Amino acid sequence: MIKYISTAIALKLFSINQMSRSTYRRIGNTLGAKRRENQNIDAYIRRGDLLVKLATKHGLMDREFSALEIGTGWIHWFALYLAIHSAKMQEVDVYDVWDNRQFNALRSSFRELGKRWVDDPERTFALSQIEKILDVPSFEDLYTLFGATYTVDEDGSLAAYSSRAHELVFSFHVLEHVGRDIIRDTVSDMYRILKPGGYCIHQIGIDDHLTHYDKAESPKKYIAYSMATRKRFFENSVQYHNVLQANDYIKIFEGQGFEVIELDRETVDIDSIKINKDWQGYSTEDLETTILTIVCKKPLVSEK
Repeated sequence: MIKYISTAIALKLFSINQMSRSTYRRIGNTLGAKRRENQNIDAYIRRGDLLVKLATKHGLMDREFSALEIGTGWIHWFALYLAIHSAKMQEVDVYDVWDNRQFNALRSSFRELGKRWVDDPERTFALSQIEKILDVPSFEDLYTLFGATYTVDEDGSLAAYSSRAHELVFSFHVLEHVGRDIIRDTVSDMYRILKPGGYCIHQIGIDDHLTHYDKAESPKKYIAYSMATRKRFFENSVQYHNVLQANDYIKIFEGQGFEVIELDRETVDIDSIKINKDWQGYSTEDLETTILTIVCKKPLVSEK
């Protein structure tokens, strides 16, 4: 509990003003750079494999397509993971709300991936693509290689993207950081950006992100607090978490016109938590969910 509270206080302090938020980002990029160059990529591989599996399942990998990754992060991992598995992906847009790119971390992560796959005959094409990634000297050359466009918009708006431009919009552990006041607009823009028959694939972290720093606490600890208490003492802007639950996302996607075609939930036992009345309108399944993977389709006949 001490780590949980001390982390909450530290993140609150970093959220005070623009200067403190900028300081947080500089520290994160500077101190985290070396760590990311030696990071464990197991979780990245699992999620990357899931993205490729879902894209293949829904027919995207068998034809020419273009994609948009939202919240592309330090190393463009998922956009590139998709690209190294597809000879038919024409282009990929990579989008974020601030520039935290780290080229050395990108190279070291894909170098490690190549080492793991070097003797796998089923990864021949992917390995050839990894060699190309490791051969380029800069992000700009990387974008040229894969037909990629990198965009930063600090307001978190997707409005600049053209309508009916992509067959796929995807993200991993990003949508939980989108403000409650703009999440519907964000999903509406995804719908607009997709071509009819296009897909959204998103994995969303619904767990209590403060427990990433305090593993002794339940991953759904925040449901013990009222919304007001959580907002006052535990919410911050540098690692903002909207704490929307799985059913909230389902309703948001359906409300913008999507057909939800696939759901997968990772869950935890919450029997030890005294659930605050603010959360009692949710089902037990929702309150137990820590990670939601959702696949949505834009209808072939659409007015948007």
